[in-house]
Amino acid sequence: MTVVASPPRPAPSVRTTRHWRWTQPAIVLLVGAVVLLVVRPGPFDLRVLTLVAAYAIAAVGFNVLVGFAGVVSIGNSLFLAAGGYAWAILAVPRGPLVALLAGVVVAVVIAVLAGLALLRLRAYYFAVGTLALGALGTVVMRNWTSVTNGDAGITGAGYLKLFGLTGVSSIFAAAVLLLAVFLYLQEALRTSPLGLAMIVGRFDPPVADALGVNVSRTRVAAFVLSAVSAAVGGALVAQLAGGAFPDQFSTTAAISLLVIPIIGGRGWRWAPVVGAIVVIAAPEYLRFLDEYRLAVYGVLVTLVALFLPGGIHQLVRGLVARVGRRRHG
Repeated sequence: MTVVASPPRPAPSVRTTRHWRWTQPAIVLLVGAVVLLVVRPGPFDLRVLTLVAAYAIAAVGFNVLVGFAGVVSIGNSLFLAAGGYAWAILAVPRGPLVALLAGVVVAVVIAVLAGLALLRLRAYYFAVGTLALGALGTVVMRNWTSVTNGDAGITGAGYLKLFGLTGVSSIFAAAVLLLAVFLYLQEALRTSPLGLAMIVGRFDPPVADALGVNVSRTRVAAFVLSAVSAAVGGALVAQLAGGAFPDQFSTTAAISLLVIPIIGGRGWRWAPVVGAIVVIAAPEYLRFLDEYRLAVYGVLVTLVALFLPGGIHQLVRGLVARVGRRRHG
């Protein structure tokens, strides 16, 4: 008897990623359409869903930074603010495209300059440096009154109108479309030369150096990409709030961006979405607990961190493996 070897198959991770490049955005668009056309949530629920989508967009770049490159930043609220304030200042007089691009350009310039300066530091000192960067952003927002209007912020930001929709429905549609685009780009990056260089540099810098990968440059690139998605997310936050205000883009927002991919499972393709649901939506729906709300939420996040170090992805992976064993056993 002759045994014929099966033809080699592509690496599962590459094959799966190519599949998810289109499947993941399609799922997001389908769910968004069902929410708008079938479920038709009330004003409160729609605002929460829109905020979840906005933070999920911002967290896509942070997922690349933390999950691909292994770099932790606590100052990305500054990039949220760049997008939010650019939108609030420019959207009405100059149009939505100019406002969105201006926020992205400002965020990219800051990220390049800060990244080149800070990414030479060790991980801990880089995190502290980005925290200082975020704090500096808060000082600028509160004191550069001729541009930011100080603590009063900027109102009358306007919003992007799509498909004949108005108000929050239109902002939600824009957020879902942009989230689908960013999720596609995340998966395209994962198997690109740059994405693979980031991942190798995270797990084994000496090997990356031996392969000719400039780890510092890949980390700067990841930092810049995180700034781009944060700026876009910040523009959506400003649209939803009807303006840009310092409290929207405080250190609390930076910590939320940090926690989202960690709770979701850093590097996982669905981490930005799942993490945003937990971090952004859960506190809103726990308001019935009044003064105990934040305490209960803190306990839930702590339990996930302690018992699921791989985030919710670890739980999902375990459930899928268990179902697979039952099916084949």
